[in-house]
Amino acid sequence: MNKELEQVQRLSMKDVLGKIVASRLSYTDIALEPEEIEGKSFEELYRSYSLLWEGSEMLNEEFGESDTEPFDWNTTWVQGKVEEDEQVILLTLPAEAGYEAPLWVPMGGYNKCPLPEHQSVFFKHFQQKYQINIVAVSEDTWILQAGKRPQTFEEALRLAKEHFIFCQYVMNGFPTLGHYADYLMKHDIWYFWWD
Repeated sequence: MNKELEQVQRLSMKDVLGKIVASRLSYTDIALEPEEIEGKSFEELYRSYSLLWEGSEMLNEEFGESDTEPFDWNTTWVQGKVEEDEQVILLTLPAEAGYEAPLWVPMGGYNKCPLPEHQSVFFKHFQQKYQINIVAVSEDTWILQAGKRPQTFEEALRLAKEHFIFCQYVMNGFPTLGHYADYLMKHDIWYFWWD
């Protein structure tokens, strides 16, 4: 695990965003070469990534009032896992090392789910900026709780875009990015799930 942790320390959020965008585009006719990714700003990376959904209303960035309730992780998700007799692991990490959870409970690297090292970089960024805590993990899901919410719609929209690149399925239940950004300003629970 030391090797993976060293890699997490070396990688920046922008490095990982570039790797994820390049990976997602690699199987399309809009594939980008590594040198085309290097040096791109966050907005340029997002624009490249959004080409996968070109013309979709989902990409609408205008403010939209979200009426989506927060994900009920405690009663619905946990109880469902226990009722199905799935194994549950409780892991306590020091708050400052919470971003290491994907290295301790590795999942990912399949079906558009980022590698554990890349998840860890995202979580480190989210921990520094939004004081997230890892609430639960399964073979295909991470549930996080933010200790701090975005304060402006512009900040929430950027966070929504980061979430969308990290896990496109965050948009399930939201008609547009603007609606998801509004959700992030109102609720603390973040649910990432990969099919």
